[in-house]
Amino acid sequence: MAKSRKANGMMRRRTLFAAAVLGAGAFLIVAGRLFQLQVLNYEFYQEKAVAQQTRDKIIEPLRGAIYDCNMKPLAISASVEMVTLEPRKIKDEEQRQAIAQNLAEILGLEYDDVYAKAAKEDSAYEVIARRVEKEEADQVRQFKESYNDKVKEYNKNLKEGQEKKPEITGSIYLAPDAKRYYPFGNFAAQVLGFVGSDNQGLAGIEAKYDKYLAGVPGRAIRAANAQGEEMPFDYEMYYEAQDGNDVVLTIDEVIQHYLEKNLEIAAYDNLTANRVTGIVMEVDTGAILGMATKGDFDPNQPFVISDEAQAAELAAITDEEEYKKRRNEILQAQWQNKAVTDTYDPGSTFKIITASMALEEKAVSVNSTFYCPGYAMVEGWPLPIKCWRYPRTHETQDLYQAIQNSCNPAFISIGQAVGAKNFLKYYKAFGLDAPTGIDLPGEGTSIFHSESQFLSNKVDLATASFGQNFQISPIQLITAVSAVANGGNLMKPYVVKEILDSKGAIVQRTEPTVVRQVISQDTSDLMCDILETVVSKGTGKNAYVAGYRIAGKTGTSEKKAKQAATGRDDLRVASFIAFAPADDPKIAVLVILDEPGVQQKTGGITAGPVVRRIMADILPYLGVEPTYTSEELARKDIAAPDVVGMTQIEAESRLSKSGLSFRTVGDGDIVTDQAPVGGVSIPSTAQVVLYMGGSRPTEPIDVPDVTGLSVSAAKARLERAGFYMKTYGADGSGGNIVATKQSVTGQAVMGTVITVEFTDMDQRAE
Repeated sequence: MAKSRKANGMMRRRTLFAAAVLGAGAFLIVAGRLFQLQVLNYEFYQEKAVAQQTRDKIIEPLRGAIYDCNMKPLAISASVEMVTLEPRKIKDEEQRQAIAQNLAEILGLEYDDVYAKAAKEDSAYEVIARRVEKEEADQVRQFKESYNDKVKEYNKNLKEGQEKKPEITGSIYLAPDAKRYYPFGNFAAQVLGFVGSDNQGLAGIEAKYDKYLAGVPGRAIRAANAQGEEMPFDYEMYYEAQDGNDVVLTIDEVIQHYLEKNLEIAAYDNLTANRVTGIVMEVDTGAILGMATKGDFDPNQPFVISDEAQAAELAAITDEEEYKKRRNEILQAQWQNKAVTDTYDPGSTFKIITASMALEEKAVSVNSTFYCPGYAMVEGWPLPIKCWRYPRTHETQDLYQAIQNSCNPAFISIGQAVGAKNFLKYYKAFGLDAPTGIDLPGEGTSIFHSESQFLSNKVDLATASFGQNFQISPIQLITAVSAVANGGNLMKPYVVKEILDSKGAIVQRTEPTVVRQVISQDTSDLMCDILETVVSKGTGKNAYVAGYRIAGKTGTSEKKAKQAATGRDDLRVASFIAFAPADDPKIAVLVILDEPGVQQKTGGITAGPVVRRIMADILPYLGVEPTYTSEELARKDIAAPDVVGMTQIEAESRLSKSGLSFRTVGDGDIVTDQAPVGGVSIPSTAQVVLYMGGSRPTEPIDVPDVTGLSVSAAKARLERAGFYMKTYGADGSGGNIVATKQSVTGQAVMGTVITVEFTDMDQRAE
């Protein structure tokens, strides 16, 4: 009995011990789990708890505006809305499908994409669409309201056994958002750039100055209860969004308009295959007043291919990978700002730089002479390097004439006089060995011979002297030429004038920066004088504008690498660079036609007239007063006075005071009509027709086509048909000057003034 009690006691003690051990083990397991939850996974579960207990909404800031130099808006942001879902609040499959179907239809989205987001049952926040206009946002609200009304009506009339349908409660949200607008469409597209779906700058100024433009998002945080419903206002924290800063450009909207208009005409007239580029720069500061590449794109729809031929080409591609690759190539090309990113052989425009360094080093003078037999032989190259005039020659020329004639053999001699070492020194001094530092993305890098090769190879010096076999960017060239024009100071180019905060205070301002002085004032003055004669007497005649002193230089270069790759020998880059007024330069203009498709591909014939039109538009706008020579005054147009109602004697007196002659039609005593009507400008040599007792004819008649005719022949043909001719372009002195465009074709009323543009076609391949 005693043994039995003892055994039982031992068993009880063992049982208690086992229970204690098991209890301790369970405690350790629980403690370990608590340690894991509360310590090791603390941040994970804290985030989960915060997500359940709060509603956190991002408040998008308004992106800063981009203005031209006169505060005209070029890019603005407007308040729109964003549609989001909280999928975990969607009650059943029927509701999920209804939401996906209706939102897809209203917002123009794919049903499957919306449904996939609505099906994320654990998600508290899914963005369905951003930058939703008011009309679509109101339709979303209407859908939500009408859906709930239908559910309420259904639930009100439930029959026995039917289940209630859930309403759409807080599953669909509309929140403030911002949308980027470019009011002028494709205007300055490559300069402005564009933004992506998240409002982040992806190109141009939008990308370069994104940190200033973007602003800082705000937040609205509100507590939620166990059912996920938002708590009262007292529980809310609100962090206001900070709108982005505004960026003010140096671009002048009017000048940009003139530039783009004329580049579009140039691209069309010259069948340019690889786009047309232009820059207008203020020579004293380096400020960019205009910059454009045509063709371009609409920043409001940057992923739409603007070129119809390229869009058709892309549509014909059936292979998916090939389609993606080609589409990306086309988009990248249309976004590209060729004025900054691309490099090219500058051709004869570079002779401005070669001549400047030669004069500065006193390697040549205005009295130096150069003989041109039509070619030059250079040590190290077995073939003659030809002048554009070959087989004709320029014979003996002074420095003025060598530049006027754009003579390659003369410039080979000038380069040799400078020497390779000094040539390299000035090439670097003019900033051509490094990016300019302009405040735009993607600036191209120039390509030049290695120093050791250039110093030892006489052929490289010879070809570089006339701008061939090396590459620089358009922005590098116009910056260097502006230094020649402004007294010798190389300026750092820039396109942003200042940055303003939301109150209009200046956050940052760009001041003109002198990089270095490259040549002296004396050399600059002399080059200005020489380059003016290039336009008045030389290969640059097609940039002539009556009343203004234009200085400039033509350029035509071969695209040797592409010619070799394609087997074509007709690929050229035609260009013209000019500045004005020559005696007090204000602006420089560079125009480049990449692969013109017309027969005459030279810079003088294709790009020269474009620069002329740009200068004729811009100089009066800038307030530069024309100063006419006696010859120009003799050709200047005169506004015909209104003499209707006068006697013939009175009309004759009035017309003679204006310097105009006349003839009469009819035998009445009073002038009853006249052609042209009063106020219309006509050449001083034109005759006013006075109708004595009758009316001038008003029925349209055929306008003769005068393209290809000389000035005198075109004038005679138009006057015989009853029209007046206003000349524009080359002044009619010397060369092979012919009509290339006329303002009116088809039919017009007798007495209409027809503007005819004349071009000197005697520039074959400079």
